[in-house]
Amino acid sequence: MSDQVAPGVIFRRIHRELNAIYFCVEGLERLPRQLKAQQNRVLAAEKTKTDTADLLKKNKVEQHKTEVSLKQLNTLMEKYLRQQDESSDPKVFTALSHEVATTKKKIGDTEDKVLELMTVIDETAPKIPELEKIILKAKTDLLAFEKEAGTKKSDLDSLLVEHKNRLAQLEPLIPSEYTQGYFRTKKATFQDCLASVEDKTCNACQVTITTQMENEIDDNRYVTCKSCGRILYQPGTD
Repeated sequence: MSDQVAPGVIFRRIHRELNAIYFCVEGLERLPRQLKAQQNRVLAAEKTKTDTADLLKKNKVEQHKTEVSLKQLNTLMEKYLRQQDESSDPKVFTALSHEVATTKKKIGDTEDKVLELMTVIDETAPKIPELEKIILKAKTDLLAFEKEAGTKKSDLDSLLVEHKNRLAQLEPLIPSEYTQGYFRTKKATFQDCLASVEDKTCNACQVTITTQMENEIDDNRYVTCKSCGRILYQPGTD
């Protein structure tokens, strides 16, 4: 039967099957990576929400502590002012004035901190519901991908078996004198063991072939590229 089909035609058909097999295998290998990326999106969204919620809680606790501190400072200020009013000793009055000034500065700094924390809390709190929406969207996308990936894997598995069967039917048609070269090149580069030729150019390495090589390829004979070593063939639709 090998005498009935020219080598060039056989290699053209084989290359089509090799490319299809490569596409299926690459697609099957890509699915777990895509699934992992989807899962990581969910984990990242959940972590962002957790970190944001923790930060909000931390700032609220800090705000409470700062407000308590502010209350204590105000109480202390009232005490110093009262002692000043009651004091008749100039030295004591001067010392109390120093304490009043120091406490007043602490009160101002503490009030600023309270306002700063309130601002941060007001900016952070609305982010939680938005982050929950992002998590929900990521989980929905993950579920949809898992369902789609299951169907896609099944389709690719079926196609892979189909194209492997076709390849198994084609390879025995290779003339015996060319099988060693074909299988050696295929083992090293798989689908890249063959290349089509257009305008006297190898489509793999873009090197121009000779006129004699072109004529042999036109006759569907066994020809290899002098540059990249691929088996060459003319494009076709068979």
